[in-house]
Amino acid sequence: MHESLFIGKNVISLETVDSTNDYAKQLLSAQKPTDGTLIIAKAQTKGRGQLGNQWQTESGKNLTVSYILYPNFLSPDKQFYLNMAVALGIREFCESICTAHVQIKWPNDILINGKKVCGVLIENALQGSKIQHSIIGIGININQTQFDTTLTHATSVALENNNQTLDIENLAGKLSTYLEKYYLQLRLLHFNFLEKAYTTSLWRYNQTSEFTKSGTAFKGEITGVTKEGKLEIDVKGKPQKFGFKEIEFVY
Repeated sequence: MHESLFIGKNVISLETVDSTNDYAKQLLSAQKPTDGTLIIAKAQTKGRGQLGNQWQTESGKNLTVSYILYPNFLSPDKQFYLNMAVALGIREFCESICTAHVQIKWPNDILINGKKVCGVLIENALQGSKIQHSIIGIGININQTQFDTTLTHATSVALENNNQTLDIENLAGKLSTYLEKYYLQLRLLHFNFLEKAYTTSLWRYNQTSEFTKSGTAFKGEITGVTKEGKLEIDVKGKPQKFGFKEIEFVY
């Protein structure tokens, strides 16, 4: 693939950091880093996932990065399209380095063979009717083969690739290229394209699946996602919409 135009061109490389997203925040409070700035760390001591969950990663074995972007062309009601573009870029990147089938678990986990290989944390700062800046934190399990026993659905590219290890150094540039491919579609406001690509990449799309809401199990079929990012599920012939963390998938 060709090199990216601006995403990942300015690189800040760190040995150890509490969290690349927190580092990006501090950077933004002090200056205005270049659009597409990439912060990469060999080790994160306090990597964060969605809703304050901790992202556990083994030092030097995985890709732990944050990007700083300025999607001020997006109105706040369209911010989920940024989520779509990021998830699609990561999915295609993972598929390029892994022989297995890669899917997106709503809203933005990346799965290989139904197991989580990547977590994403997007933090948008809004100013008036515009998105002032976005910090996109990405943790991809690359060469790690041992996981905490509580993480029953965790995997890595190595585990899905017959334990073949990859050179982490070269992967950030490749990831940047795939992210930029979809970010440029976003910048061109190709919302329908992103929506279609995202929906058809969804794990369990158009399949009867089991979910729980407030501890109660129900079955339904994922039919799509609203522009606000709510998951559309057909439950007994009735279309319903669910917000993030309102429901859980049953494996």
